[in-house]
Amino acid sequence: MKKFLFRTGIITAGIVLLIFVIKLFIGFFGEINQYKKMEARVEKIIDGDTLVISGGQKVRLLGIDTPELHHPDRPVQKYAKEAKEYLEKRVKGKNCTFEYNINEKFDKYGRLLAYVYVDKELVNSELVKKGYAYVYEKDDNRKTKEFLMLENVARRLKKGVWE
Repeated sequence: MKKFLFRTGIITAGIVLLIFVIKLFIGFFGEINQYKKMEARVEKIIDGDTLVISGGQKVRLLGIDTPELHHPDRPVQKYAKEAKEYLEKRVKGKNCTFEYNINEKFDKYGRLLAYVYVDKELVNSELVKKGYAYVYEKDDNRKTKEFLMLENVARRLKKGVWE
């Protein structure tokens, strides 16, 4: 009887471990597969975290929020112009890679939510690193932890909005 219980315990533990590994595997590859990339030319910069690509589609930089430049109820916030100018210098007129989650492709305003890469650099993180953007934590995305670390460094160095 003891051998039977021992074997059953070993088999049960093996099944639990196998299920755990399969869930990890599916979660890892599921997250990779839910993100797609596309190339497009940046035609216009609206503000520090919104731009327009060829074809007229508006894109909102995923995972970050820059100070308000065009808010109906608020004046222009500190570093809003600098954030827009930085984004303009980095991406306007350039072909960029836009990476988006196929399950959460657009925000409530119809803007594509995307990570923006130019010359293999993630522009979203550069804006946070320079203190021109805050981490937008309302949407949990796969780069939130990275962005929070960069924001913490910008705070400690008193860069941009953190001065």
